Amino acid sequence: MKIIKYLFLTILSGVVLSSCSDAYDVDPGDEITDENAITNVADLESALTGVYASIGGRSFIEWSAYFTDETRKGDLNAGQGVQVHTWSINSGNTEAESYYSGIYGTINRVNTVLGKIDQISVNGEADVNARERVRAELLAIRAMCHFDLLRFFSPAYEASSLGVPIVDKVIIYEKLPRNTFGEVIAFVKEDLATAYETLSTLSDNSDVTRLTPVGVQAIRARVALYNKEYNDAITFANDVINVIPLATPANYNDIWLDTEDHVESAFKLRRAVGDAAVGTVFTETDGRVYFNISYDLFDQFTSGDVRATAGALYDPASTLNNLIVGKYNNRAGNPQLADIKLYRVAEMYLIVAEAQVLKPGSDLDAGEAAINTLRASRRTNASALPDLNFTDVTDAINKILAERRKELAFEGHRFFDLKRLNRGVDRIPSDVVLNPFAEDLPAGDYRFTLPIPAAAIQYNNNLVPNPNYTSQ
Repeated sequence: MKIIKYLFLTILSGVVLSSCSDAYDVDPGDEITDENAITNVADLESALTGVYASIGGRSFIEWSAYFTDETRKGDLNAGQGVQVHTWSINSGNTEAESYYSGIYGTINRVNTVLGKIDQISVNGEADVNARERVRAELLAIRAMCHFDLLRFFSPAYEASSLGVPIVDKVIIYEKLPRNTFGEVIAFVKEDLATAYETLSTLSDNSDVTRLTPVGVQAIRARVALYNKEYNDAITFANDVINVIPLATPANYNDIWLDTEDHVESAFKLRRAVGDAAVGTVFTETDGRVYFNISYDLFDQFTSGDVRATAGALYDPASTLNNLIVGKYNNRAGNPQLADIKLYRVAEMYLIVAEAQVLKPGSDLDAGEAAINTLRASRRTNASALPDLNFTDVTDAINKILAERRKELAFEGHRFFDLKRLNRGVDRIPSDVVLNPFAEDLPAGDYRFTLPIPAAAIQYNNNLVPNPNYTSQ
């Protein structure tokens, strides 16, 4: 069993990392200490591996599935995720604490390695290039982490809204205040631009478990969409689309089998035997189902849509009364173990569609073309998933959101889509039989923003709580 190690105290949050998250199960050799310093390129590569090992992807899948209309509570649920599912959220919420401290823990790892990177011995051009490539990957990881913190903890995706503290160096005793959303976005964009400039000459796109040029462009596309920079979102997303093909109906399930790294992935987190299994968000490895696919989500799919097949949307063992999430349970002999696909090319088509519709001088035809290209790749016959027509901007956004719900189900997007497009959670009665008091949550409810953890605020009185949460 791996020993949980904490590379550094996440002083900023004042929260000890939880052993329940797969992101923090790292080998002792990943630690960087005075006795195990980075002195050469080989050490640097090992340190980078440790940074990648600390990136968590479970949090987005977990929170989004529990909070929204993607799931219904399973009959065998014994309390797992119920607070989030019923919106009983306060500043002591354990998930919020784990996400906050975990992401800042990765940032602190990045900054530690960056602080040592110019001290290593290099021997020739190959070493110099390797060092600069690692630097670029670290900058991209740091940017991605800051953006993910914003997605969770910023009350509104607007320039003047409360953001999160920007951490660009190792934090020991400093008690940093929260930067604005706009300030953090500017920092993120600068790190990503620098990373892309380097990686476009020193890296290729052959390893999707590391941040490559195409992976960085995928992050930039998502950032631009959230920041309403629609022309940039189109440009960056098309950079990904031009490199990575969509799966065909024949090989769609290969995305979830993890047999081929490159099926639609721009960046994914490798999960090997011995790592915590992401599928346990929904179903324990012994088969106990904590959360089922919601009836409402299941009913959105039509016959002839490959996304609604056994082994993709649902597990083959499912029944109509027990719809089991299938995306993370496809490796033979390894229940619920799967790589976590953080960025897929399918999302890029959806970004292009939305950005074309919402950009100045809305182009409904271009938006239709993007979403219909995606739909064409998901149908098994000509009559399934017919092309969509947009009548106006409102109609287009409604249809794009519906397509995102199906395409990106259980991948950690639904919560953020509802938040950024100002929609509420609207569950149907059959999905709330076990919790009828949690059927609807109105758009704009304060719980669409996670609380800054109470422990972080108690340690750092410069942190302002999010609205309607107290630092209890």
